[in-house]
Amino acid sequence: MKKIRLRGRVVSGLGEGAKYVLLYREAFIRYLGINPYPGTLNIDVGHDASEALAKAKSIAIPPPSPGYGEVHAYRAFFNGLQVYVIKPVITRHSRNIIEVVSSLNLRKKLGLRDGSLVEVVVMA
Repeated sequence: MKKIRLRGRVVSGLGEGAKYVLLYREAFIRYLGINPYPGTLNIDVGHDASEALAKAKSIAIPPPSPGYGEVHAYRAFFNGLQVYVIKPVITRHSRNIIEVVSSLNLRKKLGLRDGSLVEVVVMA
């Protein structure tokens, strides 16, 4: 299986991740098989990651209700842990930010803080 390596730095988000993860929680459980930690880990990869992610198979997660957008999830590994990189169709993040969801609080589990250099390996 081909792997796409995305390297970048951990950055603070917009403070809205928990709200949206909770809104999509049931769909994440159903489509991804994980009960997500309420929040996302944001990584600035320094470029638009859409082209790289287009080479990987995504899981389309439908919106929880009208007015919300579909989310594309990509199976990935981060420090040996299975995670998902998510790309919401509707987002206020710049294109160089990828969001990672997991059943764990990745910042706490891995001792990450803003500026930490990380690599996410997306399974293509």
